[in-house]
Amino acid sequence: MEISYASPSFYDLPAAAAVASTMPSSATGARPVRIIPLQHPTATSSSSPPANVAFARWTAKLRQMTWLEWLEFFLPCLRWIRIYKWREYFQVDLMAGITVGVMLVPQSMSYAKLAGLEPIYGLYSGFVPIFVYAIFGSSRQLAVGPVALVSLLVSNVLSGIADSSSELYTELAILLSLMVGIMECIMGLLRLGWLIRFISHSVISGFTTSSAIVIGLSQAKYFLGYDVDRSSKIIPVVKSIIDGADKVCISFEI
Repeated sequence: MEISYASPSFYDLPAAAAVASTMPSSATGARPVRIIPLQHPTATSSSSPPANVAFARWTAKLRQMTWLEWLEFFLPCLRWIRIYKWREYFQVDLMAGITVGVMLVPQSMSYAKLAGLEPIYGLYSGFVPIFVYAIFGSSRQLAVGPVALVSLLVSNVLSGIADSSSELYTELAILLSLMVGIMECIMGLLRLGWLIRFISHSVISGFTTSSAIVIGLSQAKYFLGYDVDRSSKIIPVVKSIIDGADKVCISFEI
């Protein structure tokens, strides 16, 4: 059995290998030894190309694009319209769209109320982004529209600045949406989606669960019959529900 190893401690490895090969097996042991020079990787052997080479390839690819490829780049809907089977897919897609639209109407209105806005703004945020994304979007599995967590965050941020019944509150909500949209566009262009990896799954799961509890408790006023304090914390909402428990008994007696 032959033993092979590499060591950087020898300054002249080929000479050491020649000496080891000329020595008898009794002097070196029962097994022959072969010395392999250690080769360090150079800068040119790196798997990733330099930045200037990658930029040159990217610019060369852009120059080779045709006008049709440019249209598909800015309007991704042209990719699936050309291969869309109207007779086979249109009927089922229409039924699915109507079903989702019927569900989206009350859902978007309730999300607007959760954010402290009028229900009409929920309809705007529920229908307009869907039509825009159908033209400029590239993913077929992405759900677009208002969600409960975002509505709760909007209410939590703006409730300490202005009253939800004032026009200033509505203007601030529109400005906040514009600022978030600009930041998302910048992060999308810079490919910064990898930042979400620094947020652990337990943190996201805990935030989602606690937000669901807060949202459920905040809607308790509609079936209890009295007002409940709006808060992003669970304890103040539960305390407000317990303090108004006598009002439920009075309403039942009446």
